[in-house]
Amino acid sequence: MKISIAGAGSGKTTKMADKIINCYENTEKHLNIYCIAFTNNAADHIKDKLSEHFGETPERIKVSTIHSFLYQEIIRPYYYLLYGRQYGMVSNIKLPTDPKTKNWKINELDKVNILHLTAIPQRAKWVMVKKSGDKKHEKNIRKIIQSTFIKYCGAIYIDEAQDIDGEFLEILKIFESIGIQMELMGDPKQDLKGFGNLRKLVEICPENVNYITECHRCPQKHLDVSNLIVRKDENQKSQKSSGTLSIIFESESDIRELIDISCFDLKYISAKNERFETHNQEDSSTCFDTLNHEIGIALTNLLSDSSEITVARCAYYYAGKLINSYQKTHNAKKTMSDVFSILRFSKQDYAKIIQALQLTEEKINEGKILVSSIESIKGKEGNNCFFVLTTDLAEYLFAKKSGENKTKNKLYVALTRSLDKLTILIANEVEEKYGRGIIHKYINCR
Repeated sequence: MKISIAGAGSGKTTKMADKIINCYENTEKHLNIYCIAFTNNAADHIKDKLSEHFGETPERIKVSTIHSFLYQEIIRPYYYLLYGRQYGMVSNIKLPTDPKTKNWKINELDKVNILHLTAIPQRAKWVMVKKSGDKKHEKNIRKIIQSTFIKYCGAIYIDEAQDIDGEFLEILKIFESIGIQMELMGDPKQDLKGFGNLRKLVEICPENVNYITECHRCPQKHLDVSNLIVRKDENQKSQKSSGTLSIIFESESDIRELIDISCFDLKYISAKNERFETHNQEDSSTCFDTLNHEIGIALTNLLSDSSEITVARCAYYYAGKLINSYQKTHNAKKTMSDVFSILRFSKQDYAKIIQALQLTEEKINEGKILVSSIESIKGKEGNNCFFVLTTDLAEYLFAKKSGENKTKNKLYVALTRSLDKLTILIANEVEEKYGRGIIHKYINCR
């Protein structure tokens, strides 16, 4: 297993594509090469780079997201052999936050051969690693599965490897043990989920780690600040001597006016507060899928004589109609009464549809300043960026706290988005707590 630690703006996508191209040209023709990314956007970028070289992505180079890889290459072909179940579809409906209710919902889907997206890593681990309670029969089949997989897997490349969770980490250890060639590229400093698994792999096999410290995105004056919170062997350097770094104080600024006239490409904060609102609404497609699912269950219970296709079509139709009506009335009960005037659901089904419908409503407090969360701008860049420094991140920047965690990683991501101009807004609470002397000491704008 080889690991490349590549900081923000280091050209990870291009480097990953180059590695895959080299592997393709030096690998036997019957072997597949897998490239795994953690978002559709990242996978598309890699595909674009490969297409620039080949004209189109070769058939035996398989570029996909982590969930797609685990489902298509592990669960779909092998899960039935171990556990006698063949999933018909994958669902991404919103799950309850309570762990017990969440597991109940996943199991409810499972009973009708629907696999929830969040359960994919666990099910894949059951296939490739183990499941508690496995008998000798399952263990023997698993060995056959592993030996079969390696016969057509030439190599696995993993982009943004800082997002590896515990279950996928166990799968990678099995791949390593059976001799699959693997290369990981990522940045522990951008681990916003707090998994910490890439750092663990670095500590396990430091001799296989390569540090890429050049930064093609940020001016050096931006990196001078971000390097304050970075390990020395991961300090970054840039050839950009231009660019600007500015600080302004909330206490003496009209922030709304500043945002209106400055044309910032990215505006972001650690978390919303009483003055700033973030784009934290649920993805609209996920909300629609959740509503569609709940209506489908209710209609199945109500229209037991109807075919599965008929129920699915009706559920899709009613989901769209409910959302359109709800956007006008903002009254869930009235919307239900208007749309389902001749249908009477059980109390339980009615409550679930109401709950799913309410998720589709975007609730923005118009009295607040609208910016993005740092999580939502990870992987993005802009010429002119606006970063609101709040106390949770300031204590890491001003060396009041150390240690690696997702809060400190948010700060690193926030400082490394700009191609040219970075404006840091010092929140009132930060100025009151630390004073301007400390702020200017750590953020040198010369």
